[in-house]
Amino acid sequence: MNLIIVRHAESLANSKNMSQANRDGWSDTSLTEKGLIQAKAVAQRLKDEDIEIIYCSTLKRAKETAQEINKFHNVEIKYDSRLIDDINDEPLEKFISRCNESFKEIEKFGKNAIIVAHGSVCLTLLAFTTGSRDEGEKIINKYTNKYDNTCVSFVENVNNEYKIKLIACRKHLENGYM
Repeated sequence: MNLIIVRHAESLANSKNMSQANRDGWSDTSLTEKGLIQAKAVAQRLKDEDIEIIYCSTLKRAKETAQEINKFHNVEIKYDSRLIDDINDEPLEKFISRCNESFKEIEKFGKNAIIVAHGSVCLTLLAFTTGSRDEGEKIINKYTNKYDNTCVSFVENVNNEYKIKLIACRKHLENGYM
């Protein structure tokens, strides 16, 4: 089983440096023109990956990114509200538990998947794959301000052991995928 974890492309709120927490009305904005270009670039990058399902947050920016990626795969997109970012100052343990429930379901399916979500969710899922709270926290601390729009991480599971192959890569925005 291989997992490709992708942060959504730039949304209207991202472009205005607005918080997308539910409390301020900017929680569910669509992609900008730049975001659509980013989504097309990440889709182009991932077009040759062997993907059997896409898991996706229920928010517009993630959906629109996943739909661009799926143009090359034509697989089921499973929308999961547990993959949205923290809601209205949700307690950290509740957020982690919600992400873990979704991750356990993805593991149970056991197929090659793309997960399209939000920065904190992506990093939390990566942390789970380490199998260690300390190692997971190191990833979160190192990449919290570096998991930009359409960052891609690759994780391989062999014999029930995860190996992170790549974290927070954006080469598709730099090296001619667009």
